[in-house]
Amino acid sequence: MYRKSPVTLGLLSCYNVYAVCRQILLFALGISLYFVVLLLLFQLLKTMGEKKRKSKSDSHRVTFADESEKTNQKHSSKTMHPSMLRQRADSPEEGAGMPFLRTPHKNHDPYIKVGDTLPPIILYEKCAPPIPINIKDLFQNTRLGILFGLPGAFTPVCSTNHLPGFVKDYDKFKHRGVDVIACVTVNDPYVSTAWGYYQNATNKVKILADVLCEFTRSIGMDTNMYAQLGGIRCKRFAMILENGVIKYLTVEDNPQKTSCTMAGHVLEALDNRYHDARNDNPLSAWYFHRRSLNLPPFN
Repeated sequence: MYRKSPVTLGLLSCYNVYAVCRQILLFALGISLYFVVLLLLFQLLKTMGEKKRKSKSDSHRVTFADESEKTNQKHSSKTMHPSMLRQRADSPEEGAGMPFLRTPHKNHDPYIKVGDTLPPIILYEKCAPPIPINIKDLFQNTRLGILFGLPGAFTPVCSTNHLPGFVKDYDKFKHRGVDVIACVTVNDPYVSTAWGYYQNATNKVKILADVLCEFTRSIGMDTNMYAQLGGIRCKRFAMILENGVIKYLTVEDNPQKTSCTMAGHVLEALDNRYHDARNDNPLSAWYFHRRSLNLPPFN
C-alpha cells in the first residue's frame, strides 16, 4: 500500500484547516450581511412611516390662525373697517405674520370711538369645538348690547372684580333691555371657556377669545403686558352698542385696576343715557314711544 510522505500529510492538514477556516469566515460574512440588510430595511420603513404620519397630520391640521385668515380674506380693503386700515398702516413690517410679537401702536388713544361700528373679525366661543363668531354681526343684530374687554382669563383683578360684576348684575342689565353681554379676552378658547365655567358666566356673559389679538389691535385696545402676562394683551374697556353702533365707550388708564369699566358704572351710564324726566323707569312706555317715533334714545 502506498504511503504518503510526512510532507504530503502536512500539506493536506494545512489545506483542510484552510478550507474549514474559509467556510467559517464565509458563514460569518453571510450572517453579517443578512443583519445589515435587515437593519437598513428597518430604518427605511421607520423613515417612511414617520414621513407618512407627518404628512397626514399636516393635511388634517387646522389652526385658528388659518381659519381666521380665510374668513377675514373675504373682506377686501374697500369694505374693511377704517380702524383696521389704520392699524395696518401703523403695524411694522417686521413680525407682520406674528401678532403677539408686534409692539402696541404708538398712538395711545383707541382707534375706535363713539359712533363707529365694530370691525368684522372672528372671535371664538366655547371649546368643543370652538365656535367662530363675527363680532360685528353679533352686535349688529341686537338692539342693545354691552361689550367689555380685559387683559386675560384667571388674572386676579379680572377674576375677582371685573367679570364677576357683570355676572352678578346680569338681571339688572336684562331689565334695562340689554340683549347681549360679551367679554373679550386675549386667550385661547379653551382657557376662556374654562374661566367662564369657573365664574358661572355660562348663558349670561359670552366669553370671546381673541386668539391672535387681532380684534384688540384693530380697535386700538392693545397694550404691552410682557412683564406681567408675557405678551400683548387687551386694555380694560367697556362700551354700550345699539344696533352695532357704539354709543358709549370708556377705557381704564391702568389695566391692572378697575373703576370706570365696572358693571356698576356701565349700569349708571345706561340709566343716565336712557333716563327720561317724565318717568323714573328708564324702560318706561314713554321711552319705547320715543323709539317708535325714531327719536334718539340718547341725550
